[in-house]
Amino acid sequence: MATLKSTVHKTASGSTFLILARFGRNHGMTMCYPVHARHGRLSYQSARLERSACRPAPGRDYTLIINHAIMNKTAMDSIMAPGTRYIGIVRYPLDHFRSMFFYRRPPTYDKSNPLGKYLDDKADYPHGVRRKKKKVSKQKNFQAYTLGFPPKLMSSKNTSQLEEVLRTVAGWYSIVLLTDYWEESLVLLRRKFCWTTYDILHNTRRVHSLDNPKKSAPLTDKQKETHRRLSPVDYLVYEYFNWTFWERVAEEGPEFWDEVTFFKELNFEVNHHCQKTGEYRVFPSGKWSQEFEVNSTFCEELNWGTAKWSSALLQQLDRQNKQIKSKQTRVDIS
Repeated sequence: MATLKSTVHKTASGSTFLILARFGRNHGMTMCYPVHARHGRLSYQSARLERSACRPAPGRDYTLIINHAIMNKTAMDSIMAPGTRYIGIVRYPLDHFRSMFFYRRPPTYDKSNPLGKYLDDKADYPHGVRRKKKKVSKQKNFQAYTLGFPPKLMSSKNTSQLEEVLRTVAGWYSIVLLTDYWEESLVLLRRKFCWTTYDILHNTRRVHSLDNPKKSAPLTDKQKETHRRLSPVDYLVYEYFNWTFWERVAEEGPEFWDEVTFFKELNFEVNHHCQKTGEYRVFPSGKWSQEFEVNSTFCEELNWGTAKWSSALLQQLDRQNKQIKSKQTRVDIS
């Protein structure tokens, strides 16, 4: 199965990267690994993407992209194997912006509420204004842009046009996950893609970067409205995918929620086992899970970050290339 995730900074994309990386390694997928992987990005901030941006995979189409990339459907279809299914992820715009804001700058902008002070300063910022030589801003509509929304429409006030384009963009994705409901998203992903519960197990020890009072200071209604005015397309995109997400959940029936509860409990138990002993253990099959084994290697990999998984996938790509070259050599000799 060919698959791709279109990643958006600060939307739990790192956590989802780890799940897709392990899936790709376990299923022998061919990864479009960035030639210039210093920052782990494939195409940023431009949406331009060519096969030369990926490490070579002679004679094969790529079946996995998980590095940060701007969605370019035409370009990606030309690189990826036929039948590729695209995965997106979105986050409530203000929460996304808050995370981006403190990721990109230290919280010294104001002693008590840096983000509130920033939005106060932007309260009278003209809607749709763009600086010269900077068509894209990570502070305005960046989720929409990363998912493939045309930059030229970011300042449009034509609601019908925006909604039409949004439906086109939405049609590119087999599923769009919600950061705000990540566990539910993983269960829906498992169901829609016919994965196993084992495929979506993940590390539960996530860093809560907003524990710092400066980073989590509440905003006024005016400040919230200012952000909505700065990133109107992001709100349009989020509200649409939030609606379609819950619509798909409803189609799954009430058992969906039983599976979510089961998955959370199972994932917690797996993590507890790995943290406690990490020894070999068999987890029995259940209504939503096949029997699977956990050992010290699995537990170690559960703690791997993006760098280690990227290295593992690169090594797999190199092995695939050597196998292809070896086969070609044997054919030439014969």
